Amino acid sequence: MDDKKTREQLYGLSGQLMELFVADLFSKNKINVEEAKKRMTDEQRERLKETVEQLKTQVEGFLESKAVRKVTDSQEKTDGQAPHPLREAFMKKKQEKENKKNEQE
Repeated sequence: MDDKKTREQLYGLSGQLMELFVADLFSKNKINVEEAKKRMTDEQRERLKETVEQLKTQVEGFLESKAVRKVTDSQEKTDGQAPHPLREAFMKKKQEKENKKNEQE
């Protein structure tokens, strides 16, 4: 349920950003929106639809990667701390020092 809500929010956000960008572009170039709609060719409409579909695909991909990341993070938490090379090297060095100290005694 939460994933669906997040997806809808991202769709809304991407739509708002697109509208803002287009409105800003039109206002900078002093273009009337209604006239621009009338002059738009079928090819331009098709390209615009393709762009919107690409945006939707990217949003879905982002959400899926975020979901995968959540699963991975939760698995790491349940499995304990994930081994890190720096941590392993530090622990190994600490163990070696303790071994040398025990050997000297």
